[in-house]
Amino acid sequence: MRKRLSLVGMLALFSLLGCQEEELTFDVSLSGNQEVPPVITESQATATVTLLISSGNGNGDKDDGLDLDLDLDLDLDLDLDFDLDGDKNKEDDTNDEQYGDNNEYSDKDKDEGNPPEPDPEQTFTLSAELDISMVEDVQAAHIHQGGIGENGPVAFEFVDNGDGTMSVEATEITQEQSDELLAGQWYINVHTLDNPSGEVRGQIVDNNTVVIVTFSLDGSQEVPPVDSDASGTGYAAVNTETNAVELTVVTENADDATAAHIHEGFVGENGDVVVALVQGDSPSVWTTPDETVLDETIVLQLISGGHYVNVHTPANPSGEIRGQILSSDFTLITFSLDGEQEVPPVDSQASGTGYLTYNSSSEEVDLRVITTGADDAVAAHLHEGFAGQNGDVVVALEQDPEDPAKWTSPDGTTLGGDIIELLLSGGHYVNVHTPTNPPGEIRGQILTSDFTLFIFPLDGSQEVPPVETEAFGNGYATFNAETNILQVNIITSGIDDAVAAHVHEGATGENGDVVVGLEQDGDDVTVWSTPEDTELDDETAEKLLNGGHYINVHTPANPPGEIRGQIE
Repeated sequence: MRKRLSLVGMLALFSLLGCQEEELTFDVSLSGNQEVPPVITESQATATVTLLISSGNGNGDKDDGLDLDLDLDLDLDLDLDFDLDGDKNKEDDTNDEQYGDNNEYSDKDKDEGNPPEPDPEQTFTLSAELDISMVEDVQAAHIHQGGIGENGPVAFEFVDNGDGTMSVEATEITQEQSDELLAGQWYINVHTLDNPSGEVRGQIVDNNTVVIVTFSLDGSQEVPPVDSDASGTGYAAVNTETNAVELTVVTENADDATAAHIHEGFVGENGDVVVALVQGDSPSVWTTPDETVLDETIVLQLISGGHYVNVHTPANPSGEIRGQILSSDFTLITFSLDGEQEVPPVDSQASGTGYLTYNSSSEEVDLRVITTGADDAVAAHLHEGFAGQNGDVVVALEQDPEDPAKWTSPDGTTLGGDIIELLLSGGHYVNVHTPTNPPGEIRGQILTSDFTLFIFPLDGSQEVPPVETEAFGNGYATFNAETNILQVNIITSGIDDAVAAHVHEGATGENGDVVVGLEQDGDDVTVWSTPEDTELDDETAEKLLNGGHYINVHTPANPPGEIRGQIE
């Protein structure tokens, strides 16, 4: 009698007849931000981890005497059943009753504590290759046991190949170890001379289904912001296939925290609790409950930046530190708005806080501004311009019809190319316009955490010795600690005959040497700026950040300097 097999049945039959091998490959990216605690480094590494799962004896004799002489009819109308004896599904039904779907053991077996026996002939072989060519002074590298956001013991040591690579030779591991690896509970750590505990780390996960996210928590992300010395780091692994979420938060200076949650809400928004985190043995560690699985819609919103972690304390029950859960595609910036940043400055009691995220994959920008004391504002815009400059409108913000203090960018706002490059280098600001101050009442420069903003006055009283003059000026400066780039813009009043202006070294009350010569604007003699891409050496930069530099504007009447302003 002719028998029929489904494709699934064929695979099952081949599994019965001989050895079956499955090779799983994991591509791992290692960086400093996955270290616990994070390490600031430009080093990076990549690795490939291979797990070979073998079952059966591989000699085709696994039938144990069973003689299967089959004539297979493989037409396109294959039955979706494995029928060898004409008694359709009889044996399969029995098997389903015993083990349940997908050969998982049944609820009855679970209740009786009888898990299925592991395949005694199944073996698990691990191997790994690690590229350390972009890491200096490597001392060792290991595969460690440990989930995202936790440190664990060494499982395997890499051997240095002497060519910028390291490897773990094929090694048989236990099924328990294999299960841990497949559950994302192993990681690779590269130890260096400067960072013996680990300079770059990478969780071993399936990059096709698992998104790894690391993020910071601080008071500036709270809505409204909180002035706090507490901080934290978050680590998350989100499985987009199973919707499982594993998240760990490690805090500093917040051991008295009473609760921590994952909340729904984009940057600049407050939202409802989605998951209550569990405090660990250490009061500084908070994690998701075991086997946390979220709704698919929630997961999609989470990986698009729509959730945050909030840590609550007795001093700040609404939240002391907060961290937006953002993948590496996102850049997060928080900034303040006030009248002092306006050009020229505005004496105003109004203020505001801005929150911006930029997604480099989609080029989408989400900008939110919350004002205080400016409910009569008639408009708010994203403008082009560095600190101390006024520029054109790039995006008009929309006012919340239910809350006049809230302004947001339109949905789907995208910025690409030169515009976003300029924005991330400090070249844009938000301006809020009111009837009292139509050009702008409060303004906020959009600066990443690498930047320090200085706003300072210039006058004759700061000169050494003081100069009696009616001239004055306003100074605006930004310093990028990542690049050591200093940008200064000075706007003077009453000294259009100035012949030079410089950045000088010297603390308050001291005169010092010229560090940078400023350039006068060809169209406006009152404007002086640093040359493009002015870079300071590390020693000069440190002095600048400690108030050790000033601006001096020189005139024919006062060649040593008519007005001066300390950069602080």
